[in-house]
Amino acid sequence: MLRSRILTNTTPLARLCLSRSYLALQRPALTAYRALQWDQERGFKTNVLQVRRGNVVEINNVLAVVLKRESSVMGRGTSTVKLDLQDLLTGTKHTERYRSGDMVEVTELEEHKCQFLYKGEGQLHLMDPNTFEMYEVPESVLEEKQIQLLLPDMPVSLSMFQPDPDVPGKPIAIKLPSQAVYEVTETHPSAQQANKGTIYKNADLQNGIKVQVPDFVNVGDKVIVDTETGKYVKRA
Repeated sequence: MLRSRILTNTTPLARLCLSRSYLALQRPALTAYRALQWDQERGFKTNVLQVRRGNVVEINNVLAVVLKRESSVMGRGTSTVKLDLQDLLTGTKHTERYRSGDMVEVTELEEHKCQFLYKGEGQLHLMDPNTFEMYEVPESVLEEKQIQLLLPDMPVSLSMFQPDPDVPGKPIAIKLPSQAVYEVTETHPSAQQANKGTIYKNADLQNGIKVQVPDFVNVGDKVIVDTETGKYVKRA
């Protein structure tokens, strides 16, 4: 009877509950109704240009995690945004395109400060240093170049999506520190020269990372790398 009354009610809140049909299909109606209220309190709308990899967005009445975002400029200066998405319920991947002025609804995620331990069998293993709780996160949440930048005991931020206060959170994304220190294991002479006269050469860092460094950097030196771009910043 309760499920019937919720589905037939025509109030705005009931219609919102119907729009989150995946919740209603997965839980009894009362639980879905409570989960909807919980989720609505944590969502906000923002310009699509502000959406980043790892965000959870509501699009076409389903929740999906952003795998990749690309912006491009069309004729007359009009820009478009392409979002590669993965449905949180089914795992289905799809692409949506927007104009730069479009708004999307983003669901706030819980952030946990963790340490990276190791990777294996397609999983990244993390630990909360305060509670010692262990997490296994699919490698797919990070781009390949960022996986290479991971170091044992590196502090990372783990984003968790919790659709219901009574349900454990689901790992969605990992954010590395903006910069990290790596040791140079090998260098290769290069004739490349920047406009200001600095000569750069190719270098191999620990974990097999390859970057370009100034000529004065030697094997055994430690350098700071931008984890977003994978580029050399300065010598540590």
